[in-house]
Amino acid sequence: MRSRLLINFLLILALGSLGAYLFWEREPSSASPDRLVMLDRDKIARVSILKNKDFKIEMTRNSQTWLITKPFRARANSEVVKLVLDLTDAFIIDEIKKSPEYLGFNPPQYTVSLDEETIKFGSINDVTNEQYIQVGDRTFLTKTHHGYNLPHDPIKVIDRRILGPEENPILFKASSWSAQRQEGQLWRVMAADDNLAAIASSKIKIWVAGWRSTAATKIVLTSDASGPVQESLSITFENGKQVVISIKKDTDGYLLRRSDETIAYRVGKDAGLRLIDPYEVARKL
Repeated sequence: MRSRLLINFLLILALGSLGAYLFWEREPSSASPDRLVMLDRDKIARVSILKNKDFKIEMTRNSQTWLITKPFRARANSEVVKLVLDLTDAFIIDEIKKSPEYLGFNPPQYTVSLDEETIKFGSINDVTNEQYIQVGDRTFLTKTHHGYNLPHDPIKVIDRRILGPEENPILFKASSWSAQRQEGQLWRVMAADDNLAAIASSKIKIWVAGWRSTAATKIVLTSDASGPVQESLSITFENGKQVVISIKKDTDGYLLRRSDETIAYRVGKDAGLRLIDPYEVARKL
């Protein structure tokens, strides 16, 4: 009888210990890893990326759009910028007290500036597969994917879409026709030539959607896209901004250049014709 009571007591004690253990395990830990930089990614307005001596990219935020200002003018791919801004979430794995002289900072592989904060990328630790990072005069180890996510080519940073997601057209104007959005989201095409047939608003909406969804198959620097411009098309957006698209046709299709950028967008023959001629879209719908 006494042994049975002892067994029950031990069982109750074990269950109580287990419950206490689970309770404490569920309590949130007060300690959390420190971040490399204490910045709010949504408030960062300027980014620069220097890859050793290969290239330097400078970008500024304009509302929700990132603009590349160096080495050319173009809109930046939001997904590429997001990977760079992920540095604001990078955690410190360990701080290195020894001299950074042998850790790959002379010169650094990359130097990234987020506003006034500068982050230098050194070599990768062969044992732990972690990257040496310098912030100010301190050296840390962090995960390697932050360095791998940095761009290897400025061209890869460009947004290949001809129009940005926030650019909502309300007026297209060419030499022989214009298309304007009216009240109630209806579109009307007005042609200089009376022989051109009218186009239904529903078809023009599809044509406008094509401008917003078309992406270039290739980005060409302005210096490599020299040659005569055959025609041009101006586009006015809801916010009042206006750009002129210069159009050059060649054997590979079309090169489209925005007046506010120093690059050209390569599109194929069919895609280019559908963009510059709403009547081509109307005939095929």
